[in-house]
Amino acid sequence: MQLEKIIHKVKKGDRRAQKLLFDKYVDRLFVVARRYAVNEELAEEALFQAFMKIYTKLPDFEYINEPALVGWLTRIVVNQTLMDRRKELSTLYKVETLDEERHDAASFEEMDDGALLELVNDLPDGYRTVFLMNAVDGYAHNEIAQVLGISESTSRSQFFKARKFLQKKLAQDYGQSGT
Repeated sequence: MQLEKIIHKVKKGDRRAQKLLFDKYVDRLFVVARRYAVNEELAEEALFQAFMKIYTKLPDFEYINEPALVGWLTRIVVNQTLMDRRKELSTLYKVETLDEERHDAASFEEMDDGALLELVNDLPDGYRTVFLMNAVDGYAHNEIAQVLGISESTSRSQFFKARKFLQKKLAQDYGQSGT
């Protein structure tokens, strides 16, 4: 069934169309929820809550094309996942400092495709969340601040510190591989 028809039917409350939409995007959106959730269980919970919002808000959505739909769906999933973690993350931003000494200078001599993801996952929660929202999902700092309940300057600071940490780790990698 054509995507536009599925969306039209979901807007009318058709359960089969809701299932088709869910089945088409659940795997892609679970990856998004998992980036921000502490574990898979919380990611699943946030994803199901997001789909309930999607079904509720879809009548207000004007379908243009699939990339626009995917962007809209992704934004709802990110917002829902972060709403579930908002109180916890707000506390982290206030008290989190990067203890650079606790990260050992492990050798990354053979950096594979997953190495950067591992580096990002090593970031403290606050840094990682802001970095992913900005660099991966394209949120502006004012949007990040609003979603997370922090100031825009805190968002910028967290992003800068995350980027600096990643640059330092990558520089260590290239420095070590050249010796």
